[in-house]
Amino acid sequence: MIDQSRRAMETGIDAQRAAVETWFGSFESAKSVQKSGVMLSKSAIEASLDGMTTMFPEESVAELEAAVDEQFEAADEIHEDAWRSFLEGLDEAEATYDEMTEMQLEMLAESFDAFEQLQSDAAETTEEVVASAEEMAESA
Repeated sequence: MIDQSRRAMETGIDAQRAAVETWFGSFESAKSVQKSGVMLSKSAIEASLDGMTTMFPEESVAELEAAVDEQFEAADEIHEDAWRSFLEGLDEAEATYDEMTEMQLEMLAESFDAFEQLQSDAAETTEEVVASAEEMAESA
């Protein structure tokens, strides 16, 4: 029973660890999806600007295109910096979580070891008491 309880607790902690690692790993995909959304927006704006060249002077549209390109470059830099900082923080959080999980597993193992030792000591004491009682019964 003790071994089954120990394995169940360890399996539960391992499942939590896997879930958290999956959650941490999902942010790379989120970054990619967000980046794709930004690129899609840029493509849509560029297509609109291309359509404007038939209605407005080419120089005006070129200036607007340059301004849009500049804004998207700035947004890309901010995007990369923000994600880099976020992912670095996430790496630190994941490392801290791993350390805490290891500590939890160690404490769990120590607790079960202590309980098993206590149970063993109790069984030994019981055997000694029974043996002593048998000796007393035989001598009486």
